[in-house]
Amino acid sequence: MYRYRPRRNKSPFKAFIIITIILLVLFFLYRNSSLFYRKKIILPFSLHLNRQELYMVKGEEFRLFVYGINKRVSYHSTNFRVAGVNFNGRVFAYQTGKAYIIAKVDNKELKCRVKVIDLNKKRLTLDVSDTYRLRVKGPAILVRYKSSNPSVANVNIFGKIKAKSPGKATITATVRGKILKCKLTVK
Repeated sequence: MYRYRPRRNKSPFKAFIIITIILLVLFFLYRNSSLFYRKKIILPFSLHLNRQELYMVKGEEFRLFVYGINKRVSYHSTNFRVAGVNFNGRVFAYQTGKAYIIAKVDNKELKCRVKVIDLNKKRLTLDVSDTYRLRVKGPAILVRYKSSNPSVANVNIFGKIKAKSPGKATITATVRGKILKCKLTVK
């Protein structure tokens, strides 16, 4: 005689998968934050750089210096193609990517993580009802896009531009306080 056996519920397996995905996302966000690279709490009069993490736009410059010391400091970059540094601590952003600037004082090394970003297009021409995906090149997460003239062109949270009517607009992408602009013309 055949007995009806109800199917086992696979919800513990689904719960395990969901928890694993959530943990992976949280680890990814933590790994890309400055908390992951900070090894100790910075005291006001201790030896440290003025920045531990730095976002730069391609072609930009920034001055790094060491707090709490009046000695000779030597600087070097781990990836000179992305970001270079001179003997005074002036950082130059050359191309998109990640690099570390290391400042050596006596036998101590101080690190600053540099992320160089840029847009894939600076100027763009579209016809009415065309679309284009604007992207931020380089290590950037949590990008906010905005259109200066939504009646000419819309942009969504993923950077997809939809041309609506003829005119001009500026699409801005904001990453950690850095503003990247693309000039758009709709014909």
